[in-house]
Amino acid sequence: QHLWLRLWGVVMMLSGIAMISVMVAFVADVLLSRRLSQAASRQQVSHLSRHFVVVGLGSFGIRVASMLKEAGHPVVVVERDEDNRYVSVLAEQRIPVITGDATLRTTLAAARAEHARAVAVLTEDDIVNIETGLVLREMTVPPGAKTRSGVRIVLRIYDRALGNAVGRRLDFNHVRSVVDLATPWFIGAAMGLDVVGTFSVGQRSFMVGGVMVQPDSELDGMPISELSTLTRVIAVERKGEEAELHPRRDTRFQAGDAAYLVGPYHELLDTLRKGQRGDRPRKAGPPISTVERLGLGGGPFDAEYP
Repeated sequence: QHLWLRLWGVVMMLSGIAMISVMVAFVADVLLSRRLSQAASRQQVSHLSRHFVVVGLGSFGIRVASMLKEAGHPVVVVERDEDNRYVSVLAEQRIPVITGDATLRTTLAAARAEHARAVAVLTEDDIVNIETGLVLREMTVPPGAKTRSGVRIVLRIYDRALGNAVGRRLDFNHVRSVVDLATPWFIGAAMGLDVVGTFSVGQRSFMVGGVMVQPDSELDGMPISELSTLTRVIAVERKGEEAELHPRRDTRFQAGDAAYLVGPYHELLDTLRKGQRGDRPRKAGPPISTVERLGLGGGPFDAEYP
C-alpha cells in the first residue's frame, strides 16, 4: 500500500487502543469509586455508638438526617438504591451511607443499629417499614429478655389503621402516621382554627391551636372548667393585656379573647365551634361585624416527645 495509507492504518489502530483504554478506565473508575465510597462509609460507621440511623433516603428521610446532622448528632443512612438522587447531598454533609436492603440483618448490622440511640425507618413502603422494625427488634432485644432495649425504633406508617394495629399488636411504642399528623393541619385550617403544631403521645395525636372567642358564642362567658377534660388552655390573650399563661380553671372567656389550646384535634375543633357565633341565640341589637381570624405570632411549636 501507499505510505500515507499505511500511516493512516497505524493511526487508526493506536486510536482504537486509546479508546478501549479510556472506556475500561471509565468503567473501572465508576465501579471502584462506588466500592471505595461504600468501604469508606463502613469504616466511618465501624466505631459509632449512640448514633442515629435513618432508613430510607426520600424527601422526608433526607430532611430528618440533615436536621440531626445540623444538631450535632452522628447520623448513618441506610438506602437500597445506589443511584438515589440524595446520595450526593449526604456526601456534601459527610453523612455515611450504607447501601443495602434494610430488611436484612447484615445491612442493619453494618450500620451498627444495635448500638444506635434511635433508628427511624422512613421508607415509602409500609410493609418494608414493618419488616425492618421486626428485624431491628430481634437485633436489639435479646431472646427471652423482659425489658425493652435502649434503642428507640420509630416507624413511619402511612395507613392510620395499620399504624395503630402495628403499635398495639406488635408492641411498638413509636409508630407515626404521616397522614394522622398532617390531617389536623388541613382540617383545622379549613374550619378556622389556627394550628400551631401537632405532636404524638404514644399512638394518640394532639394539636396546639388558637381559637378566637366571638361575641354571643357559646364560649363567651364560659369558665375554663366547663371545657372537655381532654382539652387544656395554655394561654389566654386579651386586647390591651399581657397573655395570661396557664389561666385558672375559674377564669371565664370573654368576647375577643384569643385562647391557646392543646388536646386531641377533634376536641379543639369542637371548642372552635363553640367559639363561633351562632351556637346560641344572639341578644337583640344591631348586627355585629365579622371578627377577623386570629393570627398567631412567634416561632413554631416545639413539642417534646415522650
